[in-house]
Amino acid sequence: MPPSSQELSNLLGILYDAADDTALWDRFLEQLARRTQATSAALVLHDFAHAFCSVASSWELNPELSRLYEEHYHTLDVWAQRASTQAGFVCQSESICPLSELKTTDIYNDLFVPSGIEHAMFAFPENSKSRLFGVSLYRDRSRPEFTESDLEILQLLAPHLQRAFKLHFRFSELKACSSSFESALDMVSTGIALIGFRGEIIFMNRSVVALVAERDGLLATGAGFRAELQTESELLTKAIQQATSTFNRTTSVGDTLFISRRTRPPLQVLVSPIRNSAIQISRNIAVTVFINDPMRSQRPPDTLLRSLYGLTPAECRVALLLSDGHAPRRIADIVGVAENTVRSQIKSIYHKAGVKRQGELIRLLMGNSGLPRREK
Repeated sequence: MPPSSQELSNLLGILYDAADDTALWDRFLEQLARRTQATSAALVLHDFAHAFCSVASSWELNPELSRLYEEHYHTLDVWAQRASTQAGFVCQSESICPLSELKTTDIYNDLFVPSGIEHAMFAFPENSKSRLFGVSLYRDRSRPEFTESDLEILQLLAPHLQRAFKLHFRFSELKACSSSFESALDMVSTGIALIGFRGEIIFMNRSVVALVAERDGLLATGAGFRAELQTESELLTKAIQQATSTFNRTTSVGDTLFISRRTRPPLQVLVSPIRNSAIQISRNIAVTVFINDPMRSQRPPDTLLRSLYGLTPAECRVALLLSDGHAPRRIADIVGVAENTVRSQIKSIYHKAGVKRQGELIRLLMGNSGLPRREK
């Protein structure tokens, strides 16, 4: 008989939860198997194009059976071979291959008999000549073959299985993409943080984590980034708010700020709105924050700046001092020339590098600081 509304609701709840949490597939298989009086169940993927098979999850199946099936017997599985050519994706094993014929196959005698598998019922959300993925329910010889009534349960679940598996694959892709993306950002020596629309911190790479752990100047709170100095904190909050308001526009390059520290040079913080982002993650990001520590960063060598932008040796020195956050007057004191001379050199640097602001120059130099360092 069909499942009650409560039984169906419980099954669907576990099914959709399993789409995101793979640990719940075993529980779903168990509940479905018990409801259909199956003695075992499995979630199986066949990739015919690459001769690959995976028993992704199972209930009451001998692990040795799964191993042997994945390594060899999946290529001899007449059920899987014939199911991939069938229209529709809910069926009983006898409709694919009569038991009398199945008993003549190697997989039946070598694998199914020792494992007690005699009958099966399948639901394949993905069913093609190149790939087959779905739920398999089994009964041993002590029980009769699955009936039309049993099949009705799978037919009720069919559209939900299809939807849940699509969600499962999509979630898996997103998680893999997010993991790879975050791993790549962790390799970059420049601090990079991703900020949400409310200013909340969604992600910090290892460089930022190390900086905020020092609690010297820049702080990470539940509400977002803050600075120890109130005035700088207000400027940082305002810059992030402005960046979120210009999300996905091409007119804003963001703001550059300097966050003071107690005994070391200030941190250089570039707040940049996301523009035309193709990154798909579970939480929307609106702003990227680049944080550069002058005492840790890899500065581009003079030879690279000369080659890329045609800067003179004097301009190279001024450009690097600008990237360290120094004002023109301070640079003039360090270099030992007049402030007007420094301002003239800065104008030339901006022209040669194709930038208009100090923040753009810092971002440019960050990008040309060489290969990312591996943290020990």
